Amino acid sequence: MAVWKLQRLARKSALTGEPFPPDSEVVTALFGEEEEETEDRVKGSGFVRKDFLASEATDELLAGAWCTWRTRTAPAKDDGPKRFDLGMAREFLQRLLAEGREDRAAVCLTLALLLARKRRLIVTDQDADTLTARWPKEKDTFTVPAPQVSEAEAETLQQDLMRLFDMEVVESPAPNEAEESEAASEDEPAAD
Repeated sequence: MAVWKLQRLARKSALTGEPFPPDSEVVTALFGEEEEETEDRVKGSGFVRKDFLASEATDELLAGAWCTWRTRTAPAKDDGPKRFDLGMAREFLQRLLAEGREDRAAVCLTLALLLARKRRLIVTDQDADTLTARWPKEKDTFTVPAPQVSEAEAETLQQDLMRLFDMEVVESPAPNEAEESEAASEDEPAAD
């Protein structure tokens, strides 16, 4: 019994050599090949796979093919939002705390709260000026400065951290824009 191995869908057209665009229709054809050998060493009984864009696959081009079928290339890859690197955030917080600089206290607090929200930091106690925290599975505690941060400073700080961690900064609409869009949707008649 002869066994044939077929290649996977090629990344480029057998006719032009151009890469296939994402989510495009491809016609695949199997042609007999005299030089190709099967696993059982039968010369001349192998097949060669050739992939073409659907627009390139003319009757003349497919003449002599043993069989043909249609498929699609993978759709364009959507990377989606980038994930927050928790390991890097922990290391960054540890370094900032080791420096002990007062001008970076707000950054330390923000990182600690982000890590606590993701359950990568446990806040054990807090007072007006500090948070006492520990890492999960560790018993030693440490303090994180907790300065007063205005709303404007918090927004700037969040954007700076998002840029630092290479994440998308999603801007919230200005308060006036949000009120206007809510008012506009209230004025519209309800859809049936």
